[in-house]
Amino acid sequence: MQRSDKFSTSNEAHLSALGAIGLSQYESKCFLASLELGPSTINQIGITAGVPRTKVYGAVKKLVERGLIEQSEENPKIFIARSPKDFLIPLLEKESRRIKESLEALTELEVMHQSMEYVKRAEALRSKVWRYWPRTAVTHKLKELLSESRKKLVVLTTANGLIRLSKMADLLYERSKVGLKLDIFSSTKDEPLFSTTVQSMNEIPTCKITFLPVSYPVQIMVIDSQYLLITELKPDDLKDDAMDVAFLIQNTELSEIMETMVRMIGHEMAGEEPKRIVS
Repeated sequence: MQRSDKFSTSNEAHLSALGAIGLSQYESKCFLASLELGPSTINQIGITAGVPRTKVYGAVKKLVERGLIEQSEENPKIFIARSPKDFLIPLLEKESRRIKESLEALTELEVMHQSMEYVKRAEALRSKVWRYWPRTAVTHKLKELLSESRKKLVVLTTANGLIRLSKMADLLYERSKVGLKLDIFSSTKDEPLFSTTVQSMNEIPTCKITFLPVSYPVQIMVIDSQYLLITELKPDDLKDDAMDVAFLIQNTELSEIMETMVRMIGHEMAGEEPKRIVS
């Protein structure tokens, strides 16, 4: 039977939309396969989705728990996808409202910040800005900055970004001994490598990781409230070399603003109560 492009598990737009609301790649492919097949067994879903047999059971189980797929009481069990209109669209609308409210709150904070006298005095000071490209150059500069850091590292990143950052776990562990605190906000990935990464980072005593339901291909790092490193991930993968472009800004005021924004957005997306930020 020829597949329909409408629910094709290789449709990047559909996979991206499902990933944006928190589904893993395997979960997204299994859901699309279930839409394509209609009532079907878990083996049929796995074959159509192209998901490894060892992963399809876990992915479908999570979809059932989320209410996106129904399962029968028969043996073998039959699975059928629920309506995206009933479950996914309301979930996406809720996330959109939360992001909108966060942006409105941040706009108010920016107005307050601009009214402060020290900002007006700081306008006469020029920030230093550097551009780094590709990923190897960005990574080299990041290692250099981290090797000199002493206070705190605040990070908003993707699951792949966290995996790449974990390659510096030994360096971060050594910096933690001199007082460096790590506050990381990261999306998740339903893969063993990501679980290993989290375990590795959690071995750093001053590291706290907050998991987010959505992911954007941008990485923001604030180092010691002095350096701001904003990286566009091109692409967001696990390769050591890619076409990443990063801007490093040395400006205390801007770094403090971005640190506050990252924390507020991170806690909001994670569904936590925003915490008072103390420098």
